[in-house]
Amino acid sequence: MFRFVTYYPQIIILMKQLLFIIFIITGLQATAQQEIPADSLYRPDPYYLEDQLYFGISYIVLRDLPENMSQNGFSNAVRLGFIRDIPINERRNFGFGLGLGLSWENYYQNLRISVDEQTGNIEYQLLINESFRSNSFQVNKIDIPLEIRWRGSTPEKYKFWRLYAGIIASYVYKKSANFVTNKVDVTYNKINIIKSWQFGANLSAGYGTWNFTFYYGLSPMMKNDLNLDGESFNIKNMQFGFIYYFL
Repeated sequence: MFRFVTYYPQIIILMKQLLFIIFIITGLQATAQQEIPADSLYRPDPYYLEDQLYFGISYIVLRDLPENMSQNGFSNAVRLGFIRDIPINERRNFGFGLGLGLSWENYYQNLRISVDEQTGNIEYQLLINESFRSNSFQVNKIDIPLEIRWRGSTPEKYKFWRLYAGIIASYVYKKSANFVTNKVDVTYNKINIIKSWQFGANLSAGYGTWNFTFYYGLSPMMKNDLNLDGESFNIKNMQFGFIYYFL
């Protein structure tokens, strides 16, 4: 059921590297936050920027599932990227953000997706009474976030409240499915029943570097011509998690 490590060893390596970077940056931030002597030559930067790099982890909840389809594992998402901070007022605590990032998402559920070896056709079926260890599909995305940003920061204040809201347009550049039983462990690549472009609303809020984040998928994940026993696939997703802002 919990086979995230098996499916994405490269993400585990990446997460270790990111955690190391976060550890270093956290130490640098702690040093930077030390009180500055009154007679210091330090002068605050009136054109400072905030929160341009991010790393997030989330739990995924599938919505609008067909009858008898359900989640059966810990669906999860990992994302990281860069957002250009664009303040628009003199205090620089309100503005926009436009960025570029990557995300990896794992969906554990009982809809088996496979590829016929002879015809190359995509096949899918609900696993209701069958015994299996794990069944999932995975998507890798290029994310383009656009945000409206408010925060309580100043050039000297490194911990503050923030509220960022916006939309994320995502291009799915890799799609795969995995099915595991006691005897079989098979992965299918290029499962083209998943839409290449997906859109969602995103909200991040909190105090300090770690913040709560919420994503609400606005577009169906599957193509419109798919159906299961006459019922169309209108599957969407929600994500609840945490996001870490640094630099």
